[in-house]
Amino acid sequence: MTAFDYFIALDGNCLNGFEGLAGVARLSCDPARDRWDIDVRYFDGLAGGHALQLSPGGTVGFLGNLSQTLLFFEPRTLREIRRLSTLRFAVPDTFYSSQTHVVWTSERSFITVLGPDFYRFDLDDLERPERLGPHGVTLPHALKRSASGQYLFYGAMDHDRAGYANQAGVFDLKTGTPRVVGLPATVWHLGAHPTRDVFYAPTQRCAPQGHGEFCEYTIAHFKNYLFEIDGPSASVTRHLSIPKDWPGALTSDVVVTETHVLYNACASGALIEVDLETLTQLRFIDERPGPLAALKGWRTAANNVIESFARTDVPGNTHVLLKALRATRFSAIDGSYGLGRSPDGRFLLSAHRGLNEVIVYAYPSFEVVKRIPFPSIQEVLSQRLGRFADTRLGFHHAAVSTTTALPAG
Repeated sequence: MTAFDYFIALDGNCLNGFEGLAGVARLSCDPARDRWDIDVRYFDGLAGGHALQLSPGGTVGFLGNLSQTLLFFEPRTLREIRRLSTLRFAVPDTFYSSQTHVVWTSERSFITVLGPDFYRFDLDDLERPERLGPHGVTLPHALKRSASGQYLFYGAMDHDRAGYANQAGVFDLKTGTPRVVGLPATVWHLGAHPTRDVFYAPTQRCAPQGHGEFCEYTIAHFKNYLFEIDGPSASVTRHLSIPKDWPGALTSDVVVTETHVLYNACASGALIEVDLETLTQLRFIDERPGPLAALKGWRTAANNVIESFARTDVPGNTHVLLKALRATRFSAIDGSYGLGRSPDGRFLLSAHRGLNEVIVYAYPSFEVVKRIPFPSIQEVLSQRLGRFADTRLGFHHAAVSTTTALPAG
């Protein structure tokens, strides 16, 4: 069994990750020795931690966030290396437009979004990025490179001005041109096939507030989709639909193998596995907390309820609350956000946000091998939070790495 690291972006103990803290958790995994070591760090002067990507050689980590800031850290120590404001290059047209995801193209260069365009940055000359071309969508979110390296694949967020996105994008790095794939519903997140220029994107069904503002969206209770999209033709080749009362609401990480697509339905408290041969067979792994776990997580539940009421006019929109409750299967504790597969394929790691623990599954059986509790946010930030504050660190997107793992000793 190969030792590896499981990194998780952190956004603090809140419901709306756009506005919370920004940090990184690292779980050093050595299954053969049953060693699971934890390190956690938050970064001052930064908000909305969201996703992280590591350079190919594992020497640099990038923490995507909602603060229009490029932040780099040393993966083995979680020490900050450098940060840079991107407001010198582009002012966002909505406040959640930021550099949440990047694609590394070498150990010192990466691609991300600035306003309407993709840019390539060099760590040794961050102040002079190279424009690659327009992305063509409302607001790119998750960003992946295809197996051949020729294409960038990306989801698109609903937008306060443009409305529902209902699209995904394919950018040809050889020609510098984008193509937009029209869809019947919005997708934020996606996973690239390991050997083919194809990606898989589950839907993110959100409902706007007031006059169409998505800045504090609520969970929409509609059927969900999983789309298979071909890169060279920029078209949907297959898709499946999930009835609205099945546990498929909201998504985060997408893992694609040669035989299956796996992703978390974080609002519904479930993991979903779909076979690639037919793209019809679904398997749901229930992660919704039981009565005892829910009781222990009362502070998390209370905080989620309070924030939910603070985000919408509940007396005037009771149906919105009821739809969100149905989508969450009437649980006030949020589910898994980070999802990663061990390098040898034997384990699946699920970063359960509401329970503040990583669940290690044997794969493909989904037998629970271990539950790894993480420290509370009070332990990490002892001088800043009240004793009875919500305990969550705020798990969000995750990444697996072997290049950062320290040798056994």
